[in-house]
Amino acid sequence: MRGRNLFFFLGILAAGTIQGCASAPLPGSMRLIPLQEANLEAVFEENEGLEVTRENAKELRDFYRGGVQQKAKAEKKFQEKDYPAAMKLYHSSNELFSTLLEYLDEDSADYNLFEGTNVLFFPNLLLADNYLKIGRIHDAMGRKKPAYRHWKQALSSVKRSLKSESTEWGFALQQELFLLLLPAKD
Repeated sequence: MRGRNLFFFLGILAAGTIQGCASAPLPGSMRLIPLQEANLEAVFEENEGLEVTRENAKELRDFYRGGVQQKAKAEKKFQEKDYPAAMKLYHSSNELFSTLLEYLDEDSADYNLFEGTNVLFFPNLLLADNYLKIGRIHDAMGRKKPAYRHWKQALSSVKRSLKSESTEWGFALQQELFLLLLPAKD
């Protein structure tokens, strides 16, 4: 078991080192990625298949895929207004994304997952969307303070996403959060 944990740690360390060596584009030099190229449905499609859970996640890409899969399930429960189940799945998704973000903290519309395979890689943006939905659930239950707290977390995550990748999706989410966080007028 120790050897397995050491292998996992070394893999994470190597991935983080490689990612850290990449040069970031200068602010303002990034093109705006349109919603047709980078959107939630496309992320869901890229991560369908064999289910990844926290227990069987071995590599960083497993944590991302598992987070996306948990989010996809949460979205269905949210649409069905099964808020307790949705909340549990959003939190599970966030745990997987948070583990990943300890090592790879930048979003990318063209992330090289492995040789010849690029994917939409938006852990910060997906985390922000999860916090937005968790806030909406709290708001629907009349819990304004937790809703506001989760929306602030969402705004922080979407800002991190936009810092590394300029997407219409991110800007739309940021605008929605700004409106939700406006002081209430009685």
